[in-house]
Amino acid sequence: MDILNQVIARMNKEDIRHYKLYASRMEYSHDRKDISLFDHIRDAGESYTEAEAIKKFYPPYNRNAYYRLKHRLLQVLNKSLLLQYVESQDEIFIHALFGLYKHQFNQNNFSVARYYLKKAESKAIDIEYFEMLDIIYSEYIRLSNTLVNINPEDYIEKRQKNYEKLSKLREIDQVLAAINYRIKLSQNFSSDTVLIKLLEKTLKEFSSDKELSKSAQFQFRMINAVSRTLLQKHEYKTLEKYLLTAYKNFQKKRMFNKSTHENKLEMLTFIVNTLFKNKKYKESLEWSEKLRTGMEEHNRLLYNKYLVFYYNALTINYSVVNPDKAIELLEELKAGPVLKSIPFYEIFVYLNLAIFYFDKKNYDKSIRHIIKMGLLDSYKKADSGLKLKIAVCELMIRHELKEIDTITYRLVQIKNDFKDLLKEDNYQREKNMLTMIELLSKSVSKNQGEKLLIMMKEFIQKDKDADNDVIKYVPWLKKNLETIKA
Repeated sequence: MDILNQVIARMNKEDIRHYKLYASRMEYSHDRKDISLFDHIRDAGESYTEAEAIKKFYPPYNRNAYYRLKHRLLQVLNKSLLLQYVESQDEIFIHALFGLYKHQFNQNNFSVARYYLKKAESKAIDIEYFEMLDIIYSEYIRLSNTLVNINPEDYIEKRQKNYEKLSKLREIDQVLAAINYRIKLSQNFSSDTVLIKLLEKTLKEFSSDKELSKSAQFQFRMINAVSRTLLQKHEYKTLEKYLLTAYKNFQKKRMFNKSTHENKLEMLTFIVNTLFKNKKYKESLEWSEKLRTGMEEHNRLLYNKYLVFYYNALTINYSVVNPDKAIELLEELKAGPVLKSIPFYEIFVYLNLAIFYFDKKNYDKSIRHIIKMGLLDSYKKADSGLKLKIAVCELMIRHELKEIDTITYRLVQIKNDFKDLLKEDNYQREKNMLTMIELLSKSVSKNQGEKLLIMMKEFIQKDKDADNDVIKYVPWLKKNLETIKA
């Protein structure tokens, strides 16, 4: 699916209505092939093919004319969306003001240019858009070469102070971005302590900065950073108290607004997940509804982005209190259009469905979801450690299906694909599981059988299931141990 199709697929009813009005604002004597193409792409959805579209609009097959039409349609869509959202989203509005400044500057209309630059500066200060302020102050210095009533020294000082704040916030952002990326790739994140230590060091350095601490953006980043640190340390009770206190404090200070809306939704997501970790399922579901209510605010500004997080909040809780409901929610999410726009979370949906069907002993459906997940582009980019755990999970399911031949050849593949990883201490549990599954899945000698029993008993006695296990190893081994004894 190319850019044009992706843009059209994500447009809501209001976007479509606005586009049709914008595209039809002038009378044309010829047919509006651009509008017809828009409707064709929308109606076709995932069944759209470029070859059929070319034949329909430019028979028998004028590819170049069709590409020109696509380009024209995308240009009009871009303008329509910008016009529609320019005043509803602060960052877009600031960029629009800056664009008007650049236009007037290039026309040598410097006084008017300054007017738009000042408007952009004022708005950027209001929402603490430090990145844009850096550019704006640079333009003021440039404008001072033309307008004598602008003292460049004032803006040099402003730019320096802004740069100091921006540099510190960027340090936090860079560490958080690295952590978030690792989490997305691995669907957890527990073995890499280097980034966590770096984050703690950064927080310690900047928390004593009184000037920076006044910034709302800094306070929200602090919340994010501290939450990540406590989460990776599994200090869930401390995290729960910290988040609930901070959220109440931010509400009291009225810090939640349109420009900090994502910070609010992010905090709500953390609270939901933390309450779940502390086995407070009822409270977690109550906060899930607060998350949903928050997603409706500001004309659903971030609704689609956080829809997956809302489904996740419901799923993890219902996985405990009502597994059938959890499956229903995941199947609903899998069938919807939102999931395809957030590739990393496709793995979450397919993997959890595989686990839930496994728990319900529906092994056929469980293995089908594992197989489908393996075909996803997002899976191919996933963390190797996660892939190894999923491979072990696959063999556990195939053992329940008694697919002995498949297990035999998959074991060879898995050992070859993950030979370096299986040498690491962090993955000795997976290495032992592969050995035990291999012995469970074939006829063994008396000595091998005794070795298997000893391995299973020792694993059960010594092992603690990890948070990032796909299917818990110990309960599965206990069940198979009872089968062997019987």
